[in-house]
Amino acid sequence: MQVVQGVLATAEETCGAEALEPGLERALEILQGSPELRGQFESRLIALIDSPEEGVVEIVSFLMHVLRWGTVRAAVEERIGNPRGNVSNIRLYEAMLDAFSDSWRDRDLFARFSGA
Repeated sequence: MQVVQGVLATAEETCGAEALEPGLERALEILQGSPELRGQFESRLIALIDSPEEGVVEIVSFLMHVLRWGTVRAAVEERIGNPRGNVSNIRLYEAMLDAFSDSWRDRDLFARFSGA
């Protein structure tokens, strides 16, 4: 969770996905190395998507492009179908959902996925 908070803080201070990638890589490493944290992290990600602040789309998209957790995908799909609060967040949810695809449009924003 500290790594995610660090990514969110970086997102507030900078512009561009490249500044977020080291923290995202660290979060991914922790999750892949600690499968027992999955339930906690799924809950945290779902809580984040309910009020997507700066950096949330990048966190969810990056991690879910690799992990493809069905619980998080279902939560994003549910927000698209039944938006809570600000309906303009639908576009953000659609961007998150796109990351679950092999043909994710924004994957080239990150060195890991762009082949850089």
